[in-house]
Amino acid sequence: MLRPPRALLLDHGGVLMRSVKHPERMAGFAARVHALTGPAPGLDRAAVLAGITAGRAAYRAWKNGLARTPEPREIRHRELWEDFIAADWPPAARALVGAEATWLCRELVLAESDRTVAPGMLDTLRLARRHGVRTGIVSNTLVGALNRDLARRFGTDPLLDVQVYSDETGRRKPDPEMIRLAARALSVDPSDCWYVGDHYDRDVVCGKRAGAGATILMRPADRRDPQARPRPDAEVADGTELLDLLRTALTHHDTAHTPGQEAAA
Repeated sequence: MLRPPRALLLDHGGVLMRSVKHPERMAGFAARVHALTGPAPGLDRAAVLAGITAGRAAYRAWKNGLARTPEPREIRHRELWEDFIAADWPPAARALVGAEATWLCRELVLAESDRTVAPGMLDTLRLARRHGVRTGIVSNTLVGALNRDLARRFGTDPLLDVQVYSDETGRRKPDPEMIRLAARALSVDPSDCWYVGDHYDRDVVCGKRAGAGATILMRPADRRDPQARPRPDAEVADGTELLDLLRTALTHHDTAHTPGQEAAA
């Protein structure tokens, strides 16, 4: 039985939100980028799409390469576009996308996928709120401002007390300072927090490094790795199971502290 938390901290993608990938939209996005850069020798739409594709792959490899380092940093928007995507483009085109890098990162994320609140997560946040449990997001993300917009759009914003994003802090999980930042903002100790994520190497490691009261992995049973270390304190398949886990912990705590039972004890 997990001790109930004073704060519930969630990863964004894969926990609070679910996404549906749309690779077919990349060609249209590349056309928009090409319209921004204008005609240049050797830089047609196909070359722009190739640069975006290669840059995204290089960024994924870069992130994975930092996954277990003690204090990984987040990439800067200009760095992604100038050094990963447009490294071999003509200087004028490279400078243009660098100047518009934040807007382009936002548009890239929007083109990559559609997002919606994961089943069970609104109910989980509402249950936490009813029991006085503070709530927050701790997430690696390219554009935290977009996630804040999504929170307002889908109605999670009033249920979140803090949002900590890697592009805004310059840090990436598994740097434990990400969780500590959220805990300090909520005036709680990490040991009084549950942290819920969907990756072993980023989320479980981060929770353990930060000294979270419970580190919970949200991942379907057929995608779990029994050999992964460190181990989470609990595993749930989805938001519905997280809701049940939180409800059980809160109910058990309330029952254990009723006046009648305390007198009997």
